Order: sequence, then C-alpha cells, then structure tokens
Amino acid sequence: MAKLMFYPIGNADTTLLHLNDDRLVLVDYCNMPLEEDDKRIDLEEEIRSYLELQKSDSIDLVAFTHADDDHVHGVEDLFWFDYTNKYQDDDRVRIKTLAIPACFLLEEGLKGSSRIIHDEARYRLKKGEGIIVLGNPGVLDDWLRSEGIRPESREDCIVHAGSCLLDFNKNNGDVEFFVHSPFSFNMEDEDTPRNSNCLILHATLFEGNQEMRLMLGADGSYEDWTNIVYITKKHSNDVRLQWDVFHISHHSSYTALSDVKGKSKTEPKPELKELFGFGGKNCVLISPSEPIPSEDTDQPPHRQAAAYYKEVAEQQGNEENFMVTMEWPSSDKPKTIIIESTEYGFKVRKSISIIGGSGAVIERPSHRLG
Repeated sequence: MAKLMFYPIGNADTTLLHLNDDRLVLVDYCNMPLEEDDKRIDLEEEIRSYLELQKSDSIDLVAFTHADDDHVHGVEDLFWFDYTNKYQDDDRVRIKTLAIPACFLLEEGLKGSSRIIHDEARYRLKKGEGIIVLGNPGVLDDWLRSEGIRPESREDCIVHAGSCLLDFNKNNGDVEFFVHSPFSFNMEDEDTPRNSNCLILHATLFEGNQEMRLMLGADGSYEDWTNIVYITKKHSNDVRLQWDVFHISHHSSYTALSDVKGKSKTEPKPELKELFGFGGKNCVLISPSEPIPSEDTDQPPHRQAAAYYKEVAEQQGNEENFMVTMEWPSSDKPKTIIIESTEYGFKVRKSISIIGGSGAVIERPSHRLG
C-alpha cells in the first residue's frame, strides 16, 4: 500500500509519497516561519517525525519543480548538502537523488534556499551522480563544456519530457513517474520563465491488478497544460492524461485554467476541459492553498477556479472530493491529507496524525472506471 501525503502549509507545495518498497519521494519543500495562531503545520517537524518512524535519515528522491520560494523555502534547515560543509550536521536529512529542471540549474542570480539547491545540483552534475536533470536544452551542453565536461558523459543524468524516471516501475516500487514538463525547447533563453518550465509529473501506482494515477501539477499555467494535452494526444499517449488524484496547479489560480477569471466560475480552455474530463470516477482534486475565499482576490486561491474544480468533482461522483489543504478536515485545524493506494483504488484517509495514533479515521474509496 503506497501513501500520498499533501501538507497544509498555506499557498505552498510539498507532497510526500511513501512507495510500496518503502522508498520515499518528496516533491517540493516549503517551511515558512510560523506566525502567532498560524494554522499551518511545522513541515520540518512533520518530515523529521515521519522519517524517525521509518527509522531513516534519508529521502530517496527529492524533486524541486522550480525555483520559486513557495516550493523551496527552508531547505537549508533540514537537508544535508554535499557541496559545502556548512550544511552537513549529523541531524540533517540526506537526499539520495536530487531532481530539478535544467533551467533551475542554469538560472543565475538565485538567492536563499533556491541558490542552495542550484549549487548542490551543479555540484552533483559535475560529479555525474545523485542528480536528475529534467530537459536538455543546448545551453546546458554549453554550460557542461564550460566546466570541461563532455555533454555525452552526462546523458545518464538527464530525463526528457515524454519519458519516465529510471529506477521506478511496476516491478520496482510499483510506480511509474512520467515527465510531462519541462520541454527542452522552452528553456533555451536566458530569461526562461520558471512556471512555464516547472516539473509536471504523472504517476501510475500499481496495486495488484489495479492502476491508479496521480497528476502533480506544480505551477503549470493553462498555456503549459494546452501544450501537454496537445503533445500527449499527438503521440497517442492518452493514458498519461488519465488521473484519479490531481494536485491542482498554482494553488487554484484561474491562470491554470484560462486567461479569463470569469464572474462566478472560470471556464477552462478546451484542452483543459478535456484534461479534467480524464478524471476517473470519484476522482479527488487537491488544492494546495489557503481556504477558498468567498470574495474576489488578486492572488490565488480564486473562488472562480475553485468553483470549476468542485464541479468536476461533483460530476465525477462527489463534490467533497475537491479538497483544500488548509481546509481539511477543517480550516480551524487543518491536517495532512493522506491518500492510500489499495487493490480497490485510492482511499482518502482523514486522521489526527500523519503517523497514525488513536484518532478517529474516516475512509472513502475512490474507484477508477475501465
């Protein structure tokens, strides 16, 4: 039984996957300082507690979707980084494999947490181990040559859009990770926009004869999703658009659906409507965001986008399957959303603690059609 964990950390992203072979995959990490009466969790404490339960001091794969602070903040307080002894205390969490988009590694002028990840990625790529670079634009080859490294000698470290991450499959972890984005051709300019080149992953989890699918949308915009749908269908690879759990892009911003917010509901572009039509019966949509407001707001979450996602959940079986991380199970006491894979499909678990305990549990199965 695999476990997916979505953390209540405001308008920020962190997802932890505990696979059937006990490997851990972390996608993004953001631990902002907590304020008085803050409803967010202490993410560092949560991760450390979970690793302690697993009797582990490492995470097998840590993927950062892009360099924005709400996806990387605080990494310097938790992780061990090989490139400098400044971040090598005994109590730090080791990263066995680090994965980032090529544009993250190539971006200049980064500061804070993103700079640390950037420097670590460069260090690992120079060594040729413990690193996955997503995409291979020509400027990456140029950088490698400037470091005296033949680009072809680092081909094993690079994964292209439209392919799967190595070392994960039905017989090795019971999961496939398919890379939808970033596209190499999109990362050739010096001022490459981060959101348009973020890592978007599609995971297929296997449980007996059951296949369950997870979409991790990062901060993809409607333009990015339009390209993804077009290219995926062009290659007759529609299965990579199917999903049972969808980690909604950009904290329920309307820009992930359309360039028009709408009055009461965001009307998605045709390709986005098609994408959300691929959701299975009783599919679950996770909004990694603050509670959905009742009034218009400039920053996400936007009530109009949330209205569309609720509609999708309702049409596919249950409006309550639109879940907001800072509202689950209540906005007063949000807890980590835990979804488990079973031989009957995904199961949403509402519990007092991520690591178990005596709290009441409510379980809701989510079956796929077909």
